[in-house]
Amino acid sequence: MEYIKRLLLKRSALSISSAELGVNTKLSMIPESSRDFRHSGDLCWHEYYHMSEVSQTVLPPKRYTRCEPLTAVRCFHEPQAMLQVFSIKLKAYLQAIGSSVNVYGFVAVRDGEDYHRNYLFNPPRTDPVTINTTSDYLPLMSPIRGMSMTFECLIEVDIRIKGDIEDVTLVDGCADLIESRCLYDTEIECTMDDTNGAAMFDFIIFRRALEATIELNFTKVPTGGMEVKMCGYTAISKSLYDFMGEQRECDQFVASAGKHPQYFIAAVPFEDTLFVDFMEGKLSIPFKAAVHGSQEREYHFSNGALVSVTVSWSSTYY
Repeated sequence: MEYIKRLLLKRSALSISSAELGVNTKLSMIPESSRDFRHSGDLCWHEYYHMSEVSQTVLPPKRYTRCEPLTAVRCFHEPQAMLQVFSIKLKAYLQAIGSSVNVYGFVAVRDGEDYHRNYLFNPPRTDPVTINTTSDYLPLMSPIRGMSMTFECLIEVDIRIKGDIEDVTLVDGCADLIESRCLYDTEIECTMDDTNGAAMFDFIIFRRALEATIELNFTKVPTGGMEVKMCGYTAISKSLYDFMGEQRECDQFVASAGKHPQYFIAAVPFEDTLFVDFMEGKLSIPFKAAVHGSQEREYHFSNGALVSVTVSWSSTYY
């Protein structure tokens, strides 16, 4: 609860209203986009988004942190349109279930980089997550790389309630974000409605943004380890990113010194500044968005721990 309070205070400091995040609209599902149809059909959008391919994207982050070859006279990399998903709430319409349920499945984004799945949520049936049925956040994972909106992208959802006898589909379908119809640089709340429930997305599409890859290397950790919370925010766009907290699927316990096994991806507008904040009330660490390169800063925790924070900048499409 303390972490949620800190996030709300941070949002208030950024002059962001929790009730008025931006435009509230419906994310319409494409016809015949349920799991029974979307991978085996022959509709145009099936082919366009490579729906027969169900593997995870293999494209890594930091692909263009520098120009190749190094002797290039002119750099062709530049900020691109990018999607940033901040959170996803889940709501159940079923009256016969209790106040909490175990859910599993996935939420993935397919973009024009390779149209393979870039997962935001992906727990298996054997390891479901418990949520409140009235409206609760899904614990999201960081995408493998930045999500490009240079071309259209597709959001693929398949979330189910794990039952003792039979599982129940909560939200199942696909919705596409069309470049020519997008509202840019405005945080949007979109609801994807299904028969038994709804997924509510809080996201933004930046017109000109860069991929920030955040990596943590702990050089000093107190005996017995420590819990780490981390969020981020931007100075100009006033976006608030939750990297390590209750709304994230992330190993928040750091047992010993060394590089954290997970990295964190954020879309940051060009000419903006990303501040990394460890939620202790101390000054945040600023990282100015750049087309290329990496920046490294140290942060001293109140308990004596020390971490080196590296942010690497790259465009998503070239």
